[in-house]
Amino acid sequence: MTTSAYTLPERGLPPDEVLRRVREVRAKDPAFERGQMTAYSMMGSHDLQSVLEDAYGIYFFQNALIRRFLPGMRQMEEQLRAITTDLLSGGKPGVRVNFTSGGSESLFCGFHAAREWAREQYPHITQPEVVAPYSAHATITKACHYLGLKLTRVPVGKDYRADVGAMAAAIGPNTIALAGSAPSWPYGKIDPISEIAALGQRRNLWVHVDACVGGYIAPFVARLGYPLRAWDFSVPGVKSISADLHKYAYAPKPASTIAYASEELLEYHNVPASDWPSATYLTEGMIGSRPAGAIAASWAAFHYLGEDGFLDYAKRTMETKERLVQGLERLGMKPWDTELCVLLFETAELPAEAVVGALTDAGWPCMGTQRPPLVQLIVDPLVENVVDEYLADLERILQQLRSGKSFKKGDLGYAD
Repeated sequence: MTTSAYTLPERGLPPDEVLRRVREVRAKDPAFERGQMTAYSMMGSHDLQSVLEDAYGIYFFQNALIRRFLPGMRQMEEQLRAITTDLLSGGKPGVRVNFTSGGSESLFCGFHAAREWAREQYPHITQPEVVAPYSAHATITKACHYLGLKLTRVPVGKDYRADVGAMAAAIGPNTIALAGSAPSWPYGKIDPISEIAALGQRRNLWVHVDACVGGYIAPFVARLGYPLRAWDFSVPGVKSISADLHKYAYAPKPASTIAYASEELLEYHNVPASDWPSATYLTEGMIGSRPAGAIAASWAAFHYLGEDGFLDYAKRTMETKERLVQGLERLGMKPWDTELCVLLFETAELPAEAVVGALTDAGWPCMGTQRPPLVQLIVDPLVENVVDEYLADLERILQQLRSGKSFKKGDLGYAD
């Protein structure tokens, strides 16, 4: 007995009809150009996307779990590992990188390693605890839940960065790890990682940096001369870093990395299962089967863009962000002082929720921060093409909301 009115077709459909239906469904989603600051952000040019699609397709059905049978894919993976290690190491030798499916798995692996490390360091602790700022990503809560870790979140400082004093005060006899962000998703600010890591060294605690958003753009933004707080393995005491390839390495999803400061720390990541009839089962992360296409496409992104391409993308991202800030200020909005690619703004006398809703109804998928109420944009190189259109639509939305009229879908002439 089926529980849904939709069922498997009795007979298979011709390829053209299958694709027609897929495109029909896709047409219901937001237009690509209007989703570049949220739903489709962190993407490269159409030329790059075409290269990535082709590279992914070459390894479309291959499983990176069985890389021992795929010497070509294994070579590509090791070259990608070398590139990502260099970008995250901050010049520190000995850094090790594993590949995962995304920020959730990367964070899970980082805190799993912390837990295993603590079992050796503090065998008497039966209920290990993690201290993190209120601004840390929600995935940390999920990882701690799965891993049996107690998470204590502490208030952020007046600058909305991690309050290291509050974190120190929250450390108890069962604390094993500290966390910080580079930058935080809700506030777009890099936490004082150097201070958090120094605290971790003094108390012999694992320190994890969540750089899922900023990990692969920060090195290039820094090379352009923008001042950034230290956040990578150049900071003594940082033991692990999560960073997503499918964000500012412009790879297709799913692709991420979890990095460790040394080979010794990487050992706490591994779970070599040999208590069964077949060979030892050792995977890069929590999942087993993983798409070799994601590795091929990530490799292709780095080689298609090269260092000069990544610098150009970083430059365009930061300059576009400044254009948006100036435009928002002209409209009476209050942009926050954020780092890297996250842009947040207050909506002055208007409720942020009303602006978020109106922008979404106008075809600009929009996210926000609840505490305090903020509108959030994620800026990438392609956004430069829609800045003027976005600001013009926002101006009309603000005029309508300020006049006391409710905003209805279609008021700007946008059709789904």
